[in-house]
Order: sequence, then structure tokens, then C-alpha cells
Amino acid sequence: MASAHILITGTATGHNRQLREMVDGLIRVGDEAKRLKATFDQAALGGDWAALAALLGIESAQEAETIYNLLGSVVTELNATFITQLRGRLG
Repeated sequence: MASAHILITGTATGHNRQLREMVDGLIRVGDEAKRLKATFDQAALGGDWAALAALLGIESAQEAETIYNLLGSVVTELNATFITQLRGRLG
């Protein structure tokens, strides 16, 4: 059975290097977003947006909730089908 993985070393050409850097960066961003979301989930348990605001060093609980919701949407998008396939096949 053929492997679905595509080897991109980052050394073949300039574009190969750019692609490798983009995929590696996408993996880093996805992992960091997941870690932040997990931390924010714990800080905002039960909708405690004031606690999340304190963690973030901002005054507004409403802004903390907005940040939380935006980050949640980003994490969802970073786990969308094509991004997951790109990470899996080229990562």
C-alpha cells in the first residue's frame, strides 16, 4: 500500500523550502492555539469571563469572552478537513 505522506524536505528548491516553512508554521500555530484554548477553557469554567480577563491582563470580561469565542473559532478552522489533511500528509 502506498504511503499518503509527501516528503517535503525544505532543501530541494526555494519553493520547497517555503512550503516546508509554511507547513511547519501551520503545525506550530495549530498546536499553540489548542494549548491556549485548553488554558482558557479552564480559566473560564462556568462562563467566568472575569477570571479569563484577569488571566489575560485585560479589564473587560466582555472582551475576554469575545477573545475566547474568536480563539474557539480559529481552533475549529485549524482543524478543518483540508488543513488537517495538509498537516497529515506534509507534516
